[in-house]
This record gives sequence, C-alpha cells and structure tokens, in this order.
Amino acid sequence: MAPSFAAQPRMPRAILPIALGAAFLISPLQDAKADTLFTTLMQGGLTEADNWKVSLGGGLLYNPRYEGSKRHSVKALPYFDLVWKDTLFFNPIDGLGANLVDYQGFKVGAALGYDFGRKEKNSRSELKGLGDINAGGTARGFLEYDLKLAKAKASVTKYLVGSKGVTTQIGLSTFVPLSVLLGQSMGEAYAASQTKGEKNGHGLSGTALTLGVSAQWADKAYMRDYFGVNATQAARSGKKAFEAKAGFKSFSTDLGLLVPLTDHVIIGSKVSYTRLIGDAADSPLSLDDNQLGAQLFATYTF
Repeated sequence: MAPSFAAQPRMPRAILPIALGAAFLISPLQDAKADTLFTTLMQGGLTEADNWKVSLGGGLLYNPRYEGSKRHSVKALPYFDLVWKDTLFFNPIDGLGANLVDYQGFKVGAALGYDFGRKEKNSRSELKGLGDINAGGTARGFLEYDLKLAKAKASVTKYLVGSKGVTTQIGLSTFVPLSVLLGQSMGEAYAASQTKGEKNGHGLSGTALTLGVSAQWADKAYMRDYFGVNATQAARSGKKAFEAKAGFKSFSTDLGLLVPLTDHVIIGSKVSYTRLIGDAADSPLSLDDNQLGAQLFATYTF
C-alpha cells in the first residue's frame, strides 16, 4: 500500500476533531513534564528484560467472512504481544507502534499494521464477480484517555493498499473486576490490581468483565471498494449497481470475560455485535446487517 503524494486531498471531516484534539493535547507539553517517546528512549534499557512485558498464546476466532456476509468462518490464530515500558508495542491487532505522548491520562500514538483485504473466493458465492481487494499495510494514529473506570479512544486508519481509503473509529471501553459486582469497592479492586501488576505476570487480580462500544466511519474510497458495486461488477455478478458514499458505516458492542488461572496464565472469551448502517447496510453486498463474532483464547505473560 504505497501512499501517493501527487495530490493533497482535503482532510475528511471525521478526522478533524481528532487532529484538533491532538493539537490541544500536545500544545501545553512544552512546559509540562510529560512522558514522550523521545524521553523514554533516552532513558535506555531496551535490552533489559525487566522493561519488557511479553505475552504468548492463541485461540479461536468466529467472524463473518466479510463485512455484510451472512456466512461465518472459524479460524485458529496464534497471538503475541510485546510491550516495552508501556511505550513501544507489537502485536497482531494493534500492529507495530509507539505511544508518542503519555500525559495526565492522555496517550497519543501511531502504529503500522496490516489489512488482509477481501478475497472473492473466501466468500464462496456471495462475492462472485466482484474481484479481490488487495491486502497490504496500514498507518494508524490514535488518541486515548484513561477515565480510571473506562477508556475513551479515537483512531484514524489509512489503508496504503487496496481501497487506499480512510476509516475512523471512536469508542469507550471499561474493565470491571467480578469482585466489584460481588460487593468490593472499585478503589480496593484497583489497588489490588496495581499491587499485582508490580510482580511479573499479567497483573490481573481476579476474574473480570470487559465491555466496549464504538462507532465506525469510512471515506468514499473505502465505502466504494467494500460496499459499492460498479457497472463492470454488476455485469459480472448480476447484482444491482450501487454507489456507496462516505459516512458512518457501523456501530459495535462487545462483552468479554477474563479468567486468571495463575499469575501468568489467562483464559478469556469475547462476543461482539456489529450493526451495519447507512450505505453499508443498503449495499447489495450486505446480506446480513447484524454481524456477530466471538473469540476464545489463552495467553501466558512473562
């Protein structure tokens, strides 16, 4: 996905609030003692084992074959997560990236990732005649604010190959120890988690629930390739031609359960629901606007 710099398109409207938020956050840092990527790197310690947190594992993933598919597939996936001083990270979900700024609960970062595109053959007959969307790299910028009881997140992803489009996601997630639901105060649970985190291992003090909600926006390039049907595709597939415009394409929610078996081993599960909206729902490619997914996994943290 090699980016083209021949033209400078206008910034999509959905990206503007994130860009303004980043500017507002970074502007006072000249006079503040904030942890930045530069200052953390200057402290050194890349080769010191105590500065690294490493998780290895794997699991099963149950998801629609593509956005809008009524068919699902089950895949076995390996997992790893490498984190250095809560600054540099590398894993299959977030990619290779860094928290560039960490200031009073705010994090600003960037990452390179990979998008698998969409293969006509993987959907059996649902995408027949529509062709493939090439896989390739992505570039992502993100903002995160820690509310203690929850985290607010916003991200912008540029697809460097395939649709070469842009998507934006905003969301809120929370983490609730099961002990809190059974009567323990949130403060006590948080303190126990902090104490646990000082030791080697995952830092989880007990069984916990996770909950997240989010909304996804996409520009015209992304919507055209993933939900549109041009004249050539319509002739090959027999589907009605459809022009998909930029806009919000879906809302999602997920519920998860994390169970620590030992100080190093966690098993977990998650179920997710995504509702396609707007042109994503109206597209002739969307055979089911209600998209369900599930995960089952286990990890070992050093």
